[in-house]
Amino acid sequence: MKKLFSVVLAGVILSSLAASVSASDIGECKGIVPKVPEGQITIDGKMDEAIWTQALQVEINYLNTGVEGDGYGTAYMLWADGSYYLCVNVIDSDVVLSEEDVQMSTPWTTDSVEMFFDFGNQNAGDIHQFRVDYSGFPSYYMNQSGDAHAYGPVDAAPYFDEYDAELTTTGYCIEMRVNLEKYGIKEGDSIGLQLQINNITQDSPSATVSVYNMESSLDATSWQSDSYDYITLGAELEVEEPAVDEPADEVVDAPAADTPVTADAGIVAAAAVMAVAAGVVLSKKH
Repeated sequence: MKKLFSVVLAGVILSSLAASVSASDIGECKGIVPKVPEGQITIDGKMDEAIWTQALQVEINYLNTGVEGDGYGTAYMLWADGSYYLCVNVIDSDVVLSEEDVQMSTPWTTDSVEMFFDFGNQNAGDIHQFRVDYSGFPSYYMNQSGDAHAYGPVDAAPYFDEYDAELTTTGYCIEMRVNLEKYGIKEGDSIGLQLQINNITQDSPSATVSVYNMESSLDATSWQSDSYDYITLGAELEVEEPAVDEPADEVVDAPAADTPVTADAGIVAAAAVMAVAAGVVLSKKH
């Protein structure tokens, strides 16, 4: 009986170890994306710190290819009203203005931000790529093979809800919104994710000089959904009610040790000394 129990116990331990290894192979959670009330986020390419400071924040600073330098940034993520919202503040001292023919033919060779979604977080599903460049020009790609693709505001309209971009004193800012409900995503669900910034320079405006990704626990590149980390859609943020200051009870502080004794206090002190003295006299008589 003891031998049978030992065999069963060993099997349970091995199963647990196998489950742990399997679970670690699907990437890590980058964090919980907070939900905010409808109507709080405005997509205009201008980062509203009052709203985006509540977001899940990740860095896009892992140099995937190219020359280290500009082109990295910080991403902020929120969700509301069935949509995912992304704001990326890009540090780029050399934003290259692209011609429309470049945007329409090779949009990845522009200063731009890309996000890659595996909506089912199954690490083997379809990958949806959404891209917006420094000027607000959008493009969409489904899978690396290009099962579907759309360049420009007209063709990309079915895939984006909103997007915008603005140049800043340190580079550019991009905001976008993508509908989650049509992909069946809801609160508590997880989405496989990769984020990317393409950086171009004036010296080679027709080619990508460097690519920065969100750092991945499994070193996932742009299209490697089997190595994506993931995000989870959280519950709505709780807004704390401002505290109401109530009048405090009046407290009379005792005089400090070095506080001068007033006349009234002196009388009380003298009476106390006389009472002690009287006690001493009575004790001697007894």
